[in-house]
Amino acid sequence: MEKEKDKSLDEDLDTPKKSKESKASSEDDSEYIGSSTVYYMHCFLLFCGRILNKILDFYNSMFELSTKDKAKIYRNVSTHYAKKGLHEKAIEYLKEWAKLEPTNAEAYYQLGITLGELGNNKSAIGAFKKVLTLIPEHKNAIYRKSSIHLKMKDYKSALEGLEPLVKIAPDNAKVYYLMGIAYDGTGELDKAIAVMQKAIELDPDEIKYHQHMGFLNVKKDDHKTAAQYFTKVMELEREINEEAKASGNDENDD
Repeated sequence: MEKEKDKSLDEDLDTPKKSKESKASSEDDSEYIGSSTVYYMHCFLLFCGRILNKILDFYNSMFELSTKDKAKIYRNVSTHYAKKGLHEKAIEYLKEWAKLEPTNAEAYYQLGITLGELGNNKSAIGAFKKVLTLIPEHKNAIYRKSSIHLKMKDYKSALEGLEPLVKIAPDNAKVYYLMGIAYDGTGELDKAIAVMQKAIELDPDEIKYHQHMGFLNVKKDDHKTAAQYFTKVMELEREINEEAKASGNDENDD
């Protein structure tokens, strides 16, 4: 007959000793009670785990933004600061936007505008060049880049952008006006007068076009023609003042 295994060897030192009365019943029921308790406990833990995972997934989905969402946020924040005149703050977010969407021409375009506002002309030109790499006929980028070249008195570079721009925007008086300034800067008075005249034809009520035409004719020693343009300037200014007075009188009557 084999010797019965001493179960006390598998118990802790401080396990309570069972009474004789309870020993038989406990041995019969312990396996059922223990296994069922463990089963339901694990069911409960599994259920709680699933709930927790769903809560965490929902929480993460709320704050896990896509690249497109982040770019939109950076764009909106930069616009907010730019409208308040806080261009340096705006640039921080515009750069982040450009990093997230390196093929988005609008990100570089807005960055170029803001850099220009701060007088960071070289960096602004660099931003506009990136726009034009993505969209070669982006007329606003060409126009702004050329405008900065004019501010820097780099007339040749300005004309390199403006001359092709005439083909893209042939009915835009502003393009011809800038070309007139650029040709004036290079000493090409005849070309300057020709394009300035085109600007006047497209927008005859713009005072600065007539004024600049007057200066160009003075440089050419055509003082008679210059006087005609300066006279036109005074006429347009008079009309503006009369309209302003009339508008003020109407408001007072109301």
